[in-house]
Amino acid sequence: MNASQLKKLMKFHRGFGMVLGILVLMWSLTGVLHPIMSATQPQPAKRMPPFQQLDLEHAMPVSRVLQQQQITQFSALQAIELQPKLVAYRVLKPNQNSAEYYDSQTSQLIKNGEQNDVKRLALWYTGLAKEQIISATLITEFSDDYPSVNRLLPVWRVSFDNGLRAYIDPSQSRLSTISNDQKMWMARIFRLGHTWTWGDQAWLGQTIIMQIALVGILVLVVMGVGLFFKIHNRKNHRLRQKPSRFLHRYLGISLSVFILLWVLSGFYYVWQKKPDVKNIQPIFNTQDLSLEAWQTATQQPLQRLNLVPIALNNAQAVAGFMVQFVGTPQMQGSMTAVKEHDHHNQAKSAAPTIELIDAKTSAKLDILEQSKRLAANYLHIPAHQFTQSSWVTSFSGEYGFINKRLPVVKVETSLNNQLRLYIEPSSGLIAAQVTQQDALEGFSFAYLHKWTWLPIDKTLRDILLVTLAGLIALMVILGFWMQTQKR
Repeated sequence: MNASQLKKLMKFHRGFGMVLGILVLMWSLTGVLHPIMSATQPQPAKRMPPFQQLDLEHAMPVSRVLQQQQITQFSALQAIELQPKLVAYRVLKPNQNSAEYYDSQTSQLIKNGEQNDVKRLALWYTGLAKEQIISATLITEFSDDYPSVNRLLPVWRVSFDNGLRAYIDPSQSRLSTISNDQKMWMARIFRLGHTWTWGDQAWLGQTIIMQIALVGILVLVVMGVGLFFKIHNRKNHRLRQKPSRFLHRYLGISLSVFILLWVLSGFYYVWQKKPDVKNIQPIFNTQDLSLEAWQTATQQPLQRLNLVPIALNNAQAVAGFMVQFVGTPQMQGSMTAVKEHDHHNQAKSAAPTIELIDAKTSAKLDILEQSKRLAANYLHIPAHQFTQSSWVTSFSGEYGFINKRLPVVKVETSLNNQLRLYIEPSSGLIAAQVTQQDALEGFSFAYLHKWTWLPIDKTLRDILLVTLAGLIALMVILGFWMQTQKR
C-alpha cells in the first residue's frame, strides 16, 4: 500500500469515525451509567413477603362465598391474611385488572380490599410509616418509571412522601421493584443512549438501524487496527510532538479487543431478540370447586393457598388448590442467586414443600408432571414431546433475575430448537421460554458484554468495566478534537 492509498484510507477512517463516533460515545457513556444505576438504586427493607398463617378450618369454603356473591366464573383466587384473625379471599374476575376481597368468615365484600393490601405490602417492603403514603394507583401499562424490564403486570404503585415508589404484585404478595426520581431519570437516559428508546416504546426500524450502526462500528475498528500496523513502521508518520494523536492511536489499539467484544455481543443481542411470552388468563368455573377438595386442602394451617390452572382448554381452566403448610420454608421471595459466572449449571436446590390438589376430585397431583401437561396446553403440542421437568429455585444461567418469578418449573422439550418453558406453579403462568439460540445469545451477552466470567467481586468487575468504557469515551473525544483542530 503506497502513501497515497494510505492517506485516502486515513481520510475515510476519520470521516467515518466522526459519524459513528457519536454512537460509540453514547454507548460508552451510558455503559458507564449502568453500574452506577445498579449501585445507587433504592433497596427494599425486606425481600421476603410477610409470613401468613391461614387457619381456614372454620372459614367458609371459598365455593360457598363465590356462590353467595353470584360469581360463576373468575380468573384467579388466593387466600390473604390482611390482619391477624382476618383472612380474605382475593378474587379476580375475567378481563379485570383489580381484584375483590371477601371476608372468609362472613363472605362480605371488603371495601378497598386490594388497595389496603398493597399499602400493607408496600410498608412491609420499604420499612416506611403508614403516614408517609401519598397514593396507591393501579398500573396496567409499562412506562418510564416502570419499564418493561420489570415484566409483571398489572401491579400497584404505592407512592410515599419521600419520593419513593413501590410497585407491588398483590396476586403473589410480591415486590416488583422500588423506584424514585433519580432511578427513573438515570434509566431514561440509559435507554435513550443505549437502546435508543424513549418512554419504553420501540420505534419502526429501530432494530435494523442499530444493526447497521453496529456493523459500521465493527468495520471502523477493524480498519483502525489495520491502519495502526500500517502506519506504525512508516517514518513519515512518527508521532513526535503529537501527544493527542499518540494517545488516540494507542488507546484505540489497546481497547480494540474490548470494543469488538461489546459490539459483537450487542449485535447478537439485537439480532436474536427473544419474543414476548404470551400468557393466557385462565377462566375457572365456580361449580368445579368441590367441598371435598376444599376440606382436603385446608385440613391444617397454611401459609399459602392459591387456585391455579392444572389444564387449559383455550381459556377454560381446570382448577387445582396449590397449598403450602405452616412450618415449611417460605417460597416466594427466596431469590438467592448463585455465582454469576456459573452459566452452565441451572440453579437447583431442594424442591419447595408445596402440594397440588385437584379442586374437583381432591386427588393429589405431581407438580412436575402437571407442569408438563400445562406446557403442552400452552404450546398445543403432544405431551410426549416434553422430556423432563425440574425445580428452579434461584436465578442463574439462562434463567436470570430479569425473569422475576421464583420458584419455577423448567419443562424441557424434544423439539428441534430444544425449547424450554419455565412455569410458575403458584400462578400457572409462563415466566420464560428459551430455545437453544436464545440460550446462546444469553450466554454471549453475559460473557462478552457483561463479563460475568470474571472470578471477582461484582463491584470490582463494575469498576473495571466503567474504567474501560470511560477510556473508550476518551479515545472518541480525542478523535473528535483532532479532527476539529485539523479543520
